Amino acid sequence: MASGSAKYYVVVSGNNISVPFTQHFDLDDAITMPENLQARHQTVTRLVSDMPMVNYATGSCSICMESFWQSDGAAASRQVSCGHVYHHNCITDWLLNGNSNSCPLCRHEISG
Repeated sequence: MASGSAKYYVVVSGNNISVPFTQHFDLDDAITMPENLQARHQTVTRLVSDMPMVNYATGSCSICMESFWQSDGAAASRQVSCGHVYHHNCITDWLLNGNSNSCPLCRHEISG
């Protein structure tokens, strides 16, 4: 059995039939989960908003693989501290859901 997993038997109500049920627990996920999701969201939103805007980026975003487009305002592409450029929504989602505060390409720590 894999480390961090447990095997249980669940009794189906009324039938008295034991059905194997495996529940996986990832300690790394449990440790890195923010205690306050609203605070995490506010922190990431502020962090991305503080990144320099890039209105005329060329190439494509390495998160979604789509081309950059000319934009203005809050939807502009953002440049992280290592110099890589991503769509605003892509880097926001990466930081919120990736359980990481690092650049998707080079793993340079992104801090505010």
